[in-house]
Amino acid sequence: METLDQFSKLFVLDIRSTMGLLFWGNLALAALVFTFRFALFSKDNQKHLLVFGCSKIFQTLAWLSFFLRTDTVTFNAVNIIIPNTLIFSSYFLESIAMLMLVKSSTKKDFRGQAILFVVALLSFYYAVWVESRTNIRVSLASLIIFLLLITPALRFLTEARSSLFKKILGFNYIILLVVLIFRMFYPLFKTSTTLYSIDATQKIIFLIIFMMMMISGVGYLLLLQEEKELQIKKLLEDKDKFFSIIAHDLRGPFNGIIGLSELLLENDNELDQKESNEFIQMIHQSSKNTFSLLENLLTWAKSQTGSLEFSPVNFEISTITDKTISLLANIAKSKNISLRSEIEPNQFVVADKNMLETIFRNLITNALKFTENNGEVLLSMQREKNQVVFLIKDNGIGIAPQKLTNLFSINHKNHSLGTNDETGTGLGLMLCKDFVEKHGGEIWVTSEVGKGSEFKFSIVEGLN
Repeated sequence: METLDQFSKLFVLDIRSTMGLLFWGNLALAALVFTFRFALFSKDNQKHLLVFGCSKIFQTLAWLSFFLRTDTVTFNAVNIIIPNTLIFSSYFLESIAMLMLVKSSTKKDFRGQAILFVVALLSFYYAVWVESRTNIRVSLASLIIFLLLITPALRFLTEARSSLFKKILGFNYIILLVVLIFRMFYPLFKTSTTLYSIDATQKIIFLIIFMMMMISGVGYLLLLQEEKELQIKKLLEDKDKFFSIIAHDLRGPFNGIIGLSELLLENDNELDQKESNEFIQMIHQSSKNTFSLLENLLTWAKSQTGSLEFSPVNFEISTITDKTISLLANIAKSKNISLRSEIEPNQFVVADKNMLETIFRNLITNALKFTENNGEVLLSMQREKNQVVFLIKDNGIGIAPQKLTNLFSINHKNHSLGTNDETGTGLGLMLCKDFVEKHGGEIWVTSEVGKGSEFKFSIVEGLN
């Protein structure tokens, strides 16, 4: 019993001491976040850390304001508005930092969160203006924080292919949300409850908030560190593949061009016009393949090093589909393939125009490559909620089931000759996957050998 009594003293903290803990805890987290920002993280993560760090600074100032209030009985609008505005602002910024870690987040999500924040602030200010009772304001403040955190927490838990660590962090926020729900209703049934009451339940609530705050703060940094390590691992793997392509796939076409040109030079006097034209045509085709490979290599290298900026704009989709069809018309004509688009005029999307053009060029080129003479390649699109889904369909030779799994993987070679022995490296498909993911979308394929393939990809409009 004596041991139990001693243990219970761990929780004997008055409200002001707990506020002091929250002040020092947030101050320490803010210092830690900004240390990480300036010392360890990349340009991409620095924006995340700036927002998260500012949220901790706001919360530090908020708890300091609560702690310094000496008169907690007399109604004073300024003393109520300042600390509560700081606390709401801190949780708003924290919710934005959380959404920034969710890959499918769009501008619409951030705007919605900002509107919610403004409406919540105005609601609280109205409650202060009409001099609502203290317990009502406490419940309202808990409701506001709950509403600010609920969407990011659920997105953390439901995001496709999210890591186990991200889900654990999401569950931490769920625990905090449960505490906030309790704190919403508890003051309504205990009308004497205020922020500074010495009620035992109130102390436990604050201690739980303190623990969840520390876990979420450190967890956020660890999650960013995990993502950074995954990026480094991927970059190393991509570098190896890059050098493999340069060493093997790029050397091959040049050897072909050199060999064919040497034969043409050595036997120029012995070849008739028809034979010379055949050699020139082979050199021309090999040069085009090499140029296409170089173009993809350079684009991909820019993408991996971060020098290729993602710049979404609003534009009419037919401007790039028509351009791509015109560019590839000669290839389609040489095989008598019907290449057409069913995308109607005046269909606008918000996306990176250059990246989308690269995706279409590679997917249509592949479709033409693996479609027999007199075949058909068709483009279409449809809108689904906040996404646009594009389809490139052909009636070509199809893809074997065992090749579908690793079709977009950089670590697996996908060398297959086209119907007219056209060559490729599979780099184009990997580049498509990379650009589609930058738009928050997915790319997938359904195919049946002998009946053709359907490549589909989605983009999330307004992603930035």
